[in-house]
Amino acid sequence: MKKTVKASKKGFTLVELIVVLVILAVLAAMLVPALVGYVDKAKAEKEYQTAATVYGAAQATITEMYGRDAITTGSGTISKGTTAKSFSYGKQVLSLAGVDSNAVKSFTFSYKNYIITGGDVYINGQQYHLDITNGVPSWSAPKKTT
Repeated sequence: MKKTVKASKKGFTLVELIVVLVILAVLAAMLVPALVGYVDKAKAEKEYQTAATVYGAAQATITEMYGRDAITTGSGTISKGTTAKSFSYGKQVLSLAGVDSNAVKSFTFSYKNYIITGGDVYINGQQYHLDITNGVPSWSAPKKTT
C-alpha cells in the first residue's frame, strides 16, 4: 500500500491577504480625516499664539515709546508698514516678538493713553481680531470655509 504524503503548504491564501488589506484600508479611511483635523487645530492654535505674541510686543513697544516721550497720551495706531496714522514700528514689533515677518502679513493696533484698545493681525491670509474687555485680551477669527 502506498502512503500519500501531503505537501505542507506554508503561507497565506490570496483571500486572507485581501481581507487584511481591506481591514487596513477601512482603518486608514477612518484615521486620516481625524489626523488632518488635529493638524488643522494645531496650525490654528499656532496662529492664535503668534497673534498674541505680536500683541504683547506691540504693547511693549508702545510702553517703551511712551517712556522715551516719543508718544504722548491720547490715541493712535501702531501697525506694520507705512500706513500707520501715528507712527510705524512694525519691524521693531515683529523683531521683538520673534515671529516670521513673512507669515504676519499686517497688523494694526489702536491705543489710547499708551494702552492697546483693540486691533487686527493678519497671518497667512487669516484675520485675528483683538477685543479687550475689562483689560482682558480676547481673540477671535472667522471660520475658514474650505
